[in-house]
Amino acid sequence: MALPALLDRVQSHLQEVRNEPSRILDEKLLDHVDRQVSGKRPEPHSHRGLLLLADVYTDRKLSESLEESWRDTLLNQLSDLLPTLQQDPTPVTCLIICLVTPRRYDFARVLTIKPPVDFTAGLSSPLRSINLAVLALLEKAIYRKSDIDIVAGKADVVAALVKLWLCTPDTAVAGPAHDVIVGMMLADEGEHTMTDSGIMDEGLMWRRILRDRDIYGSIFSICSLSTLGQEGSLSKREKTVSQARLLDMLLKIDSNPVRTSQMPEIEQRFGVKNGGLLQFAATHMVDYRDDVLMHMTLIEFYAKYLGTGDTFALHFLRSNGLHTRSMAYYLEPEKQDPLDLTYLYGLSAKYLSTYCSTFSQDLLASPIAGQILSRLTQVLGNTHSSQWAQEKIPKHDLHVLVSLPRVTLIPRTQASSPLFLIPVKPANPGAFAALAHVLHGVPRSMPEEQAAARALYYLEMENITSFWECVVAAADMIALKQGALSALSLIAAIITANWSPLPDVASSGSDLFKLPSESELASSFHAESLPQSGIEAIMTQPALGIVIPYLMKPARSFGSLVGGGRGDVESAVYQIAAAKHDVLTLLHQKLKEWVETRGEGQEMVAAVGRRVAQGPMGGTSEAGGQVGTMEM
Repeated sequence: MALPALLDRVQSHLQEVRNEPSRILDEKLLDHVDRQVSGKRPEPHSHRGLLLLADVYTDRKLSESLEESWRDTLLNQLSDLLPTLQQDPTPVTCLIICLVTPRRYDFARVLTIKPPVDFTAGLSSPLRSINLAVLALLEKAIYRKSDIDIVAGKADVVAALVKLWLCTPDTAVAGPAHDVIVGMMLADEGEHTMTDSGIMDEGLMWRRILRDRDIYGSIFSICSLSTLGQEGSLSKREKTVSQARLLDMLLKIDSNPVRTSQMPEIEQRFGVKNGGLLQFAATHMVDYRDDVLMHMTLIEFYAKYLGTGDTFALHFLRSNGLHTRSMAYYLEPEKQDPLDLTYLYGLSAKYLSTYCSTFSQDLLASPIAGQILSRLTQVLGNTHSSQWAQEKIPKHDLHVLVSLPRVTLIPRTQASSPLFLIPVKPANPGAFAALAHVLHGVPRSMPEEQAAARALYYLEMENITSFWECVVAAADMIALKQGALSALSLIAAIITANWSPLPDVASSGSDLFKLPSESELASSFHAESLPQSGIEAIMTQPALGIVIPYLMKPARSFGSLVGGGRGDVESAVYQIAAAKHDVLTLLHQKLKEWVETRGEGQEMVAAVGRRVAQGPMGGTSEAGGQVGTMEM
C-alpha cells in the first residue's frame, strides 16, 4: 500500500472516530490532523508523509482507538518499507513505536508482523532509531514467561542485545537495552534453581546469558582490560563505559547465579579463580590503581551494593578486602595519594555512611567506630569558625556523623563527642541540618536510637548553654536566608522529636558504647526528672523563654532591602515568615496533643492558635512575651 493510500485510511479512521459517540477525543486535535491530511499529498515514501502519520498516532487516545486490523496492516506496511528506505528512518520507527505502545499489543502479535522483524539486524544497526524500534518490540516480551522463553531461544538475538547494551556509544540506546535485559531476567528470576555446585539449572533467559559460552564469554571479553588491542576490541575509554554498565546491572540482578561460578573455564581466563560475574566485575575488571575515575565508579558500586542491606554484600566486600580499602580513603587519608584523595575522599565517606546506617550493629562491635569518632573529632575540631561562616564546611564528614548510631555520639569517659564540635554560631545551614537530624530521633521501631537522641539533646544544652539564643538569632537573620530557614527546621525537629526515656539502669559490662540511665542524666542537670518529649522540652526553660516569644512575634519586614517586600513569595522576608508560620503551626498541633494529656494549659493553646490564625505576616509582640513567661 503506497503512502497516499495510507493517508486515505487515516482520514477514514478520523471520520470513524468522529462518528463513534463512545470515543471521546479532542475535537481540536481531530480538526488539526484532518486539515493536515487533507492538504497536499506527499509522494510515496516521503519524509513529510511519514512524519504526518507519526504525528497523528503519537496521540495516545487516537492511537488506542485505532482498529486492530488496521494497526496490523500499518505495521506490516512499515516493516516492508523500512529495509528499502533510503532516507532517515526516524519517522518510520517513531510510528512503529507509537503503534505498538498500547499494552494489549503483545509479543505474540509482534511475531506476526510480515515480513518478520529481523531483531538481530535491528539491534546491530548503527542507527539509533532502528535500535529503539527493535527494543520497543522486544520489550513486549517482558510481560509473559512464555514470550521471554521465545526470546531466550534466539541465541543470536540475545547476543546482539547484550552487545548493544555494552558497546553502543549512545546512552539513549544503552538505557532501554539495559531495561529490556533486566526486565526479562527479573521476570524470569523466580524460575531458576541452583544445584549443589551453584550452577544454574533453570530459567531460560538466565541460562542463555550466563550459560551460553559465546554470550557469557562476550561479557567478560568486552569489559576486561586484558583484551585491549585485540582485533575488534573497544578502546580503553569505551571499555570503562561498558564496565560501568555491567556494574549498574549487577545491582539489579544480584542473586546466586551472578555470585557463583557458572563457566569456570571462561572465568579463570579473566583472572576469576573462585566466583562468577560479580567476582569478576568487583575485583578483576577494573585497574583501580591506574584509573581513578573508574575507581570512583567502583566505590560508588560498593556503597550501593552495601546499601541493599544483604549480609552477603558485607561478607563479600569484607572477604575480598574491598570493605577496608573503600573506607581507608576517609579513615586514613594521610596514607593515600593526594591526587586520588581529591576524588575518592567524598566517595569513601559515602561508603562509610552507608555501612554505618545499614549495618549499625556490626559497626558497634567493630573498632572502626572508634576510628570514625577520632577522625570526626580531628576534622571538626580543626574547622575554624571562619570556614563555617564562609560555607567551607566538612560536608562529607557531617554526612558520616549523621549516619552513625546515636549511641556512639554520647560522650564516653574522658572523651567528648564530635557532635558538640558542630557550631550553632556562626549560622551554617549544614551544621543546623546535621543537628536537626541527630536530635530529632528516628521512628518508633528503634527505641534505643530515640533514647540516645533525647540524651544528646540535653547533653548539647549542657555543652552549649547559649544554644537556643544562637539558633533563634540565626532564624531571625533575614540577610542569611538559608541559615534562617535551616535554623527554623532545627526548631521544628525538636518540636516534633521522636524520643524515648532512657533505661532505669545504665548498661553494665565492657560495652564501649552505652546509654546512661535516666537518673544519671537528670542528676547531671541537678533535676529530679527531665522532659520526655520534644514539645515538653520546648515548653520548658530555657527554650520556653527564647523560642516561643520568637515564634509568636510578628514577622520582620524589610521591604526596602528585599525586592518585592511583604507578600512577595520570592522575597527572603516572606519565605522566612512562611517557614516560621509553618513551625508555629507544628507547635500548635503538638501543644494541643500535649495539653490533652496534662489537663491544663488550654490558655497557651488558645494564644498560639490565635497567632496561627493571623497568618505568616500577622501577630503582636505581646502574645509571645506572655507565653514565653508562663510557668509549666
